[in-house]
Amino acid sequence: MRIEDIIRITDGLLQNFPSIDQIESRKIDSNKIKRGDLFLDIDNSLHNQRKAVENGAFAVLSEEISNITDKEIAWIEVDSLRLACVKLARYEFSKKNGKILFVDDISQEIIQGTTKNLEFTKLFSNVYKTLIAIIASGENIKFTCSDERLAFSLDPYCHKIDCTYSLEMFETRSPFYTSFICNNRFFHDIKIPNIFAKRLCAIIAYFEDKNIEFNVQKLHLNRHFSPIFVNYALYKKEFGQGEKVIIFENNKENLDSEINYLSNFTNNFIICVPKIYKNYFLHHKNVFLLSCDEEVKDLAKKEHRYILVFGKKNNYEKMFKTKEENTRSLFQ
Repeated sequence: MRIEDIIRITDGLLQNFPSIDQIESRKIDSNKIKRGDLFLDIDNSLHNQRKAVENGAFAVLSEEISNITDKEIAWIEVDSLRLACVKLARYEFSKKNGKILFVDDISQEIIQGTTKNLEFTKLFSNVYKTLIAIIASGENIKFTCSDERLAFSLDPYCHKIDCTYSLEMFETRSPFYTSFICNNRFFHDIKIPNIFAKRLCAIIAYFEDKNIEFNVQKLHLNRHFSPIFVNYALYKKEFGQGEKVIIFENNKENLDSEINYLSNFTNNFIICVPKIYKNYFLHHKNVFLLSCDEEVKDLAKKEHRYILVFGKKNNYEKMFKTKEENTRSLFQ
């Protein structure tokens, strides 16, 4: 990409008269910069700028350039690096002939969990990561984005799934399975809670309309109302088995509806949230404020059958091993 194109697209101001006129790639981590790269200085850090130059950067894009350490490369200053990266991302996206599907974060995970690898590429609310993801993608790629403002900034014709899709649901005894009829097809015991079923049905309708191959049987949520089943000894069990369940939600905005949903099945549950979020949950009963992650395992030893945790499942999963995994670790 030519330096003059970067300046034009980002409305940047060139701070010197470099001898180079183009770059090879763009990166946000100064430690990963290679010869010929453009360094996107997201932290406005003189240290990172120097590191990028040492690693061979051909250009630096930043909101603050006060020390030009190499006059041979391009130093470009912008008013807002975030806005500059949005413009660069829009430019890169326009070359890909791609499509963006705006969905909420739950639907985004459902799409990722029901389609083939690389069918959809996930875009992030972090515009810098989104820029890198678009650059790394191929032609005619379909993207999902849960940030509405960013999605429509990149693609004014961005498609939005209607999650008010009507469907016929069947009663279930478990909060972790759902059965329903969608587009005259019966889906039985899908591993997703009923509160997400309308999203799933709307996505199925979209897939069928666009002739996109999908498989709901392999769906397994990891970030939203995602359970770990354990026995009384806290050994991990297969999905749907075990005497106790620890449930994880990654987004606090979803917790109120999930608490109400779980209360339709049982009163034998406790809500665990880090202490820094206590003001968000003052209106709920049975809330335990966590000082550290390990307290979740201590609570699981007590009488509560269900524990709903606000946090990332990956941070806790290592605490709960299968009996076989625990035995192997004792002899290693």
